[in-house]
Amino acid sequence: MAFRFRRTVSIFPGVRLNLGKRGVSVSAGVRGANVTMGRNGLYGNAGIPGTGLSYREKLSTSGGKTGRGKSRRTRGKRQESALPPFAEKIAGVQLNAKTGDISIIDAEGNDLGDEALEVAKTYGREDLERALQRYVDNHSRMMATISTVHLDTPPPHRFPSFISEPFEIANPTPPQLRKLDWLAYLCPARRRAFGESNERKQAQYRQRREQWESEKLAFERAESERQSLYRSAKLGDVTAMESVLDDHLQDIDWPLETELSFELSADGQTLMLDVDLPEIEDFPTTELRTYKRGVGVSVSELSDTASRKLYMAHVHGMGIRLIGECFASAPSVKQVILSAFTQVPNAATGGVEDKYLYSVKVNRAAWSQIHSGNLEAIDPVKALAAFELKRDMTKTGIFRAIEPW
Repeated sequence: MAFRFRRTVSIFPGVRLNLGKRGVSVSAGVRGANVTMGRNGLYGNAGIPGTGLSYREKLSTSGGKTGRGKSRRTRGKRQESALPPFAEKIAGVQLNAKTGDISIIDAEGNDLGDEALEVAKTYGREDLERALQRYVDNHSRMMATISTVHLDTPPPHRFPSFISEPFEIANPTPPQLRKLDWLAYLCPARRRAFGESNERKQAQYRQRREQWESEKLAFERAESERQSLYRSAKLGDVTAMESVLDDHLQDIDWPLETELSFELSADGQTLMLDVDLPEIEDFPTTELRTYKRGVGVSVSELSDTASRKLYMAHVHGMGIRLIGECFASAPSVKQVILSAFTQVPNAATGGVEDKYLYSVKVNRAAWSQIHSGNLEAIDPVKALAAFELKRDMTKTGIFRAIEPW
């Protein structure tokens, strides 16, 4: 409905021909109250005679364009009303990288089922496709990182820089004090209540502020001590080197869960490092691609040989990275002995035991032959074999247990 101006040509009393850019229509009736039949259907008109202003309302539709538009609107309303109530619970998407199954989840991580997936495809197709593409991209980056973990190996002369951690506890904000209203000026009891409330708020704020300042001071003191340890470690202090090694090695972000333990000799010249490797069963064994048509992710399973080679590249690349980190973080160390093991079930007892895959001795002088500026050209499997290495492994990455150094 809308007000509008129009021009008309009288044909005979009571009937007028309306001319416009969009076509011709016929009006019948008296001035100020009539009906119009045109290409868009039947309209009722009411207006103020002599002004050209009229009010218009649609009474029916023709079988042409307008009828189809109404049909589309009706279908749209039916779809909107068909949106299930649980659609409001949709909070995210999960993808099973082994099967390609897509799950629509709520804020607590619960699967909302196949019906929710259909709702997401119908009403949020573009968002769903973007979410799946992010999953596929992240999976591809993880697969690349697994096989190239050695590329971040530092040169032996580059002692790690001290990086101060931020104090993440927020400074308490002052309270919002109650302001006296006109009634408080007239009522002493109300005025006292306001004052007591404000005093309690200020006392609580002062307490929180003092606690925050105390924690901040303790944090800054600890950071100062940690910085001092880095300076002492760089000069070869054994105790400081142990602290820096522990601090630095824990900061390494491995693509898969890895545990480390080390022991530094009393003279600070020999470092023994044990690495608890991830199990090969925990490695990703698939490659993912989003559908070119439709919504979904295709899954390609790696062959057993490809999976073992990926594992082989990772566990040797970890050795390269860790040996480099040890020489860089402990300047007095002349020899690193690294032994890597995994945990396997014992067929005789049913328990779990350690299985050492390789053990390597590396002297600092020999390690300096590794070109840290051209790590992309290094094959970690061959690189470790250039040192004193204990390893019993086939070309396709099948390991047999060894006795470590």
